[in-house]
Amino acid sequence: MKTKIIIILTVLSLISFKNYAQQLEHHRNYVYNIAIHNPSAISLSEIPEIILNHRSQWIGFSGAPRISSIYGKYLFRQDMGASASMLYDKLGLNQKLSFNLAYSYIIPTDNFNLSFGLAWTFNQIKILSTEMVVHDINDQILNLDSNQQIWKPDANIGMMFNAKNFFAGFSIVQLFKSKYKFQHNLNDVSALIQDARHLFITGAYHFRFEENQHSISPILNLYSTKGSPFKFDIMANYTYKSTFSTGLALSKGDALIFSLGYKYDRFTISYAFDFVISRIRNVSSGAHEITFGVYLFDKKASGFSNPMF
Repeated sequence: MKTKIIIILTVLSLISFKNYAQQLEHHRNYVYNIAIHNPSAISLSEIPEIILNHRSQWIGFSGAPRISSIYGKYLFRQDMGASASMLYDKLGLNQKLSFNLAYSYIIPTDNFNLSFGLAWTFNQIKILSTEMVVHDINDQILNLDSNQQIWKPDANIGMMFNAKNFFAGFSIVQLFKSKYKFQHNLNDVSALIQDARHLFITGAYHFRFEENQHSISPILNLYSTKGSPFKFDIMANYTYKSTFSTGLALSKGDALIFSLGYKYDRFTISYAFDFVISRIRNVSSGAHEITFGVYLFDKKASGFSNPMF
């Protein structure tokens, strides 16, 4: 039954309409993945140079989202940096493969950093038509003989302001709203999928105690797009001696999230689990996300606010 539901949702998304709903992947270890949605976050030197991330969503639900990504960045000098990432996202019979190249220009001052970022993305959407199971194999609407895939370019832009005890960022993702047109049937009835433009606002404030051995950081992430309800994540993160961290978060209308993190030498690991509070909890036991990070170069702390250890 669950498989049939995923297939129905996939087919409906392809037959002659535009899809403007929330389309981007969701991360719970968001402070590690902030630069994927905001290219200006390259300037936060405390983020590891290489990050591996995997998320399994809606555990127990057939065809549920699976998201994997690898991200790397390098600060050439104090006022500029670049990054590259690859992301694979699968939901039911839909697959998305994204490549991202980003550049950030940083304006450093004695009291704060202001950075601007631009990212060029190359996205592939693929429909696994050959894996569809239909009631009538002679249906003239669907073409089940071959999978279809389309590549399209797009861009993300963002800015980031970070000072000693806080940071704030704004970004626009899928700026050009690329269109993917599929001839996915035998009657030349086209199906159109269009990327929606997403807006992100993120900020945090760090309260530090006992000579920075303890810190508590409330973090707020707001995101919105046309055709989808306004969403926000509100988080509270505790860090001890820049080594151990734990956090609790609420994602509006979605889940309560518990996270744990640990840093050893050049390596970091973080795990997050979703306790689903939406109606999908009847068929899902939650979601798991795990993140590994490594500093390839000597970590030179900027003294300004950072989103984690």
